[in-house]
Amino acid sequence: MDYISVVEAAKKWGISDALVRRHCRDNRIPDAVFRDGAWLIPANCPKPGRVPYTYRVEDLPIIAKRLTHQKTKKNFHGLYDYVQIYLTYSSCRLASNRLTRNQVESIFRKGKVRESFEPMKVSDCVEVLNHCICVDSILDNISVPLSENYIKKLHYDLTFGSVDVRKCRVVPGVYRTVKMRIPHKESPSAREISGCLLSLISEYEAVQEIELKHILDFHVRFERIAPFQDGNGRVGRLIMFKECLRHDVMPFIIDDKHRKHYLDGIKNWDVDRFGLLEVAYAAQERFEKIVDRCKLGEYRQKEFQDMYAAFEEELPVEDLDAEVPKKRRGSTSQNKQRKRRG
Repeated sequence: MDYISVVEAAKKWGISDALVRRHCRDNRIPDAVFRDGAWLIPANCPKPGRVPYTYRVEDLPIIAKRLTHQKTKKNFHGLYDYVQIYLTYSSCRLASNRLTRNQVESIFRKGKVRESFEPMKVSDCVEVLNHCICVDSILDNISVPLSENYIKKLHYDLTFGSVDVRKCRVVPGVYRTVKMRIPHKESPSAREISGCLLSLISEYEAVQEIELKHILDFHVRFERIAPFQDGNGRVGRLIMFKECLRHDVMPFIIDDKHRKHYLDGIKNWDVDRFGLLEVAYAAQERFEKIVDRCKLGEYRQKEFQDMYAAFEEELPVEDLDAEVPKKRRGSTSQNKQRKRRG
């Protein structure tokens, strides 16, 4: 096979050398070879096409736009910081993770684990780190419709590298092969999982205007299907948060304090839907207060910056450059004489 250099490929395709190298790093040029510090490109390789359009940040709802912006700017002291830490802590805590909130915060911000008075499971630390990656993943794919492949990818990112995976108890991104028994409900068999999930996704995506009740209904039915051997609750809560951002519904985070009401609401959903709706409404109120608090903090910071800029504009340049007159002081012997006289 004949190869050409990056410069020759750039002239042939009418693009810059840097863009050609970027295509090579992103594996968008098949059979490209990196040898002796340079990229070699097949001579008959066509020009890579454009990346398909997904969405723009301007098209997103206001809260989703703010989270995406803070994630891009790596703002770890705003709403994004709260969502990463509190959503990871609460969802993992509901799944019997024993790490504290401070330890979750330390893993997210510094990649370190604080000391604990009781032994920590390695799997707990890995699951927390993977959950933070999944939160970033749903923020990058807010406008992407739900599908089987997307849910499998989310489960793969959540469980990859855990102890259960290494001991072959769980296969990341793969449906379970054994039948699970859910309290008061029978889950479908392994052969029926794909069909049940496809039917659920198609019914959900067919709704014109998604509201909170539709998102909760999808969550309840997803938990009853239980497509994976482990991690169904965490995957379901991540999907709930994503769909709230996608359809401009106030997001919510269910913490461990409301575990009983949350589980009872899922169990009694067919009989009484108000129980789970009440839990979601209360969680939405708590999240809305956090959003308002973050808005106030950002507004105060911007107001302080504007006041400081206005102060600099009003202050003349001469006053900034002028030297401050020094106070005339006597010698050490003169000071001693004054003290004696006094």
